[in-house]
Amino acid sequence: CPPLGVPRVLTALEAALALEEEDGDVPAPVLVEHQMNTRRKKKLLLSQLRVLKLLLGVIENPGLPLAPAGLREAVAQARSRWQELKSGYGGALGALGGAVPPTLAQLGKGQQLLQQLRGVLKARTQQQEELQVKVREATERRDEV
Repeated sequence: CPPLGVPRVLTALEAALALEEEDGDVPAPVLVEHQMNTRRKKKLLLSQLRVLKLLLGVIENPGLPLAPAGLREAVAQARSRWQELKSGYGGALGALGGAVPPTLAQLGKGQQLLQQLRGVLKARTQQQEELQVKVREATERRDEV
């Protein structure tokens, strides 16, 4: 631990011990900080272990490490496949980019048409209701006569 981290950890520990929790539970912030510190330390240890393993391999086998058979071909195939996928993605993206503006324009026209049709439907519905009222009144007058 760096010297600056020790006082911070001690302060956090004192604060955690000062808090009264039920059944001696440790406060959640202290647990979170502990987990984060533990994870950080594990990652550091693993990276140091990898470096150590690599150095031991170099010491045991001085000289250039031998590449597995067919590695260059596999890398070349993977690179070419990546380029194919990248160009296909670029083409699809370009096609979508070209199709979006006309589609948005058509959608706007469709929404305008929908609003117009709703207005016409509302007007026709009102006319129908007025005609039904007139028919009802005419029927009542006819029945009275």
